[in-house]
Amino acid sequence: MSKQALRERVWDDLEASGVARFPFPPHGRIPNFAGAAEAADRLAERPEFVDAQTIKCNPDAPQRPVRRRALEAGTTLFVAVPRLSEPECFLELIQGPLPGLPEPLHSLQAGSVQFGSSPQ
Repeated sequence: MSKQALRERVWDDLEASGVARFPFPPHGRIPNFAGAAEAADRLAERPEFVDAQTIKCNPDAPQRPVRRRALEAGTTLFVAVPRLSEPECFLELIQGPLPGLPEPLHSLQAGSVQFGSSPQ
């Protein structure tokens, strides 16, 4: 099975099972899905994640919990600028939670652009 055929199958399954979340349809993108936070929890338990000093993560909504877990762990986090639309197409995000916020704002897509810095 080709990579594209596998993608199509996953997108179809997410939509048919009802676990796909906004934006709809899930096709042609990194799909948002019910259970993304639980998947991030499982990822955060993996030795590769625990031992990582640097992680590259996409800015898409389903990876928000992954970004939050990495930042809370003090891991250096690089996130692509949405649609790689800027000359400096990756941002190094501020580590750790921002005081007074229930979730690190910079783990959100919009916060990545506001609080991130281009790697030197």
